[in-house]
Amino acid sequence: MTPESVRKVAIVGATGFTGRLVARKLAARDVPLTLIGRNADRLSEAARGIERCEVRAVPTWDEDALAEAMSGSGAVVACAGPFVRAGGPVVRAAVRAGVSYCDSTGEQPFIRYVFEKLDDEAREAGIPLVPAFGYDYVPGDLGAAIAAEGLGPLTSVDVVYVVESLGTSPGTRLSAIEAMGRPGYQYANGNLCRERIGARRRAVGTPLGRRTAGSIPSGEAITVPRHLEVDTVVTYLSMPGPVGPSSPAAPLASLLLAVPGVAAALKRVAAAGPSGPSDREREGRIFVHAQATARDGRQRAVIVEGRDVYGFTADALAELAIRFADGGVAPDRIGACAPAQVVEPREFLEATGFSVTEVEPE
Repeated sequence: MTPESVRKVAIVGATGFTGRLVARKLAARDVPLTLIGRNADRLSEAARGIERCEVRAVPTWDEDALAEAMSGSGAVVACAGPFVRAGGPVVRAAVRAGVSYCDSTGEQPFIRYVFEKLDDEAREAGIPLVPAFGYDYVPGDLGAAIAAEGLGPLTSVDVVYVVESLGTSPGTRLSAIEAMGRPGYQYANGNLCRERIGARRRAVGTPLGRRTAGSIPSGEAITVPRHLEVDTVVTYLSMPGPVGPSSPAAPLASLLLAVPGVAAALKRVAAAGPSGPSDREREGRIFVHAQATARDGRQRAVIVEGRDVYGFTADALAELAIRFADGGVAPDRIGACAPAQVVEPREFLEATGFSVTEVEPE
């Protein structure tokens, strides 16, 4: 593949922390870019120093204008959140424009929307829609596929995310508040079942030591059953500090956010916080323990390991966008797709700097 063979890639939400990282990754590989956002001045600032780049401001944020802005692109990467508020017009515009789509969401309600409402339309348009193609939730989805190799039908898949350090962007914090304030689901006994954050706990060994994680409403509950025959899929998260899904107070989060004024106050705090993680925080190690249990009792487990949540997200989105724009994804992979349906799990993780190690099941 040469840079000249890659069609233009559009980045929506290019002025945010993740969008800027994706733009830099693609620019470093000499991919022509269109940066799309609401504010022309902020887009021009984000484009400074990037060659082969144009900016298109869409202050109205409607489907027609967004579709026109991304038309002619070989792929679109959406990084504008919170996705439950800003993402709908973008993904619908991609379908209307017939442009292959991926995004950085970690919000389960938006992932469900893409799979449940737009799958048929994307198939008719002949394009793939791949939501949550970053640290949320590529390592878990691909790790589950690797752990399940050769096991046949499964009773369960457990995915446990463990992060060494915690630093977030305003967009991530706002998305987390939006997600916590909405119903969350796990995939249990063949169905999506409503469940509070932290309702389950799971302890696993990692190179950081033994960690206890709490359950979260994740993308794997939606994506893993798309490519594995499995009865139950549960995702867990362990993060540093006293607040997290494994905290005794975690199940109360959605109740607290329902109190008038609480969500708005938290959003103000989130928006006013750090613009992104520090360099030291980005160097923190990340581990994903994925375990599959077959219906005949056999088990396999792997640990997917790397560094830098945001760096991996940018690498993953940039790599997939290039493959889309270059025609490097199988043409039959259309409609709403899980990560493991559009890339080969081991190859893609290695291409984006992550390692895979088989471990003893727990």
